[in-house]
Amino acid sequence: MDNDPVYKSKTQIKKEAEALQKLGEALVKLPDRQLDGLDLPEKLRTALADARSITSHVAARRQRQYIGALMRDIDPVPIRLALSRFAADPGAVPVPEQQTSEWEQRLLSGGAEDIEAFLEACPGLERQRLRQLLSNIKKEKKPGKPSKSLARLRQMINDVTP
Repeated sequence: MDNDPVYKSKTQIKKEAEALQKLGEALVKLPDRQLDGLDLPEKLRTALADARSITSHVAARRQRQYIGALMRDIDPVPIRLALSRFAADPGAVPVPEQQTSEWEQRLLSGGAEDIEAFLEACPGLERQRLRQLLSNIKKEKKPGKPSKSLARLRQMINDVTP
């Protein structure tokens, strides 16, 4: 066993799987415009998109494990390089907070014309998803309680704004 160069202990296999899972978690946090620059399989892209919408703790953990399993089939080195490049590149910085809050205010206080303007500025965005988020935000307005839908709207604006 000690002379076999390809032998991996159970612990080593687990550590590698956990590292891939953490890499997948980092991909989930990336905005769509940065994910588009990576050469990822369609199955993994779908799993990453699904992970963003899952709110249940147990389901999110299972989804992270699934992403980790999908990551075993691809080479992680280019992804790690891209993540480090995104961290170092000033052009990869998220949208300024001012622009995010401007869109947020327009969408929350405006009407259909503001939604249309946002959809024109950010092509590829799902109209139904945006309308549902705005509807949920209005329903969740309770004093002293943060709105989950409002946080999702902010994330959506950051992800899709050029």
